[in-house]
Amino acid sequence: MNNLIEVKYISSKKGKGIFAKQNIKKGTIIDIANVVLIPNKDYKLIKKTVLYNYCYIWEDPKLKPEYKNAISLSISQFMNHSYEPNIKYVYDYKNNKIEYIALHNISNGEELTVNYNGLVKDKSPVWFKVEE
Repeated sequence: MNNLIEVKYISSKKGKGIFAKQNIKKGTIIDIANVVLIPNKDYKLIKKTVLYNYCYIWEDPKLKPEYKNAISLSISQFMNHSYEPNIKYVYDYKNNKIEYIALHNISNGEELTVNYNGLVKDKSPVWFKVEE
């Protein structure tokens, strides 16, 4: 159980999201998610399912090219997208994990968001209509 964050239902358009259960200081690691690497042949099947919305591009330079995607097994999987995120994620390729880190101080009750493009300031379009 994570003492810093929790999942809450937001709306029928946004679904669920992650919210702070207490004040969180800038630089705090709020979650470390283990990932399952997805073979490319399986990813083609996942693209046709709802699980596609929860996949990460996994570009481990030391990994064989037949694994280019992953899915995390974590509460942070419910974190919504924002072009003004308060959380960044960092890949730990050695341990097949993703660390989620607070970009600034976050207040109790505030929604936690990441930029799905992977880079905090990347304003490239995502594959769905953004509801800010």
